[in-house]
Amino acid sequence: MNGIERKLLSQEAAMQLKALKKINIWKNIAVAISTLGVALTYAGAAGTDLNIFLTIFGVIVILLGAGSAAILITGLKNGRRNVEKMLRILEEGKPYEV
Repeated sequence: MNGIERKLLSQEAAMQLKALKKINIWKNIAVAISTLGVALTYAGAAGTDLNIFLTIFGVIVILLGAGSAAILITGLKNGRRNVEKMLRILEEGKPYEV
């Protein structure tokens, strides 16, 4: 691996780490939205009068938030694995294979 390839791979790893940090922030937001869905569901179901619309809306918010978080967690896992491969290649000095 020559110097230019090494530099480009290092820059790519740095950019992917930066992107992973942003994805982690979005994952935290998705979890927070799911938590708000739990609060909405509880508010709709816990009162003396059952508010079916608030309960249904809360369940939908839970599902959307949890589903989004699951997708983002999968992306984080795969992205971290990819960065680890790049860093391993940089340490070993072997040619980069796609």
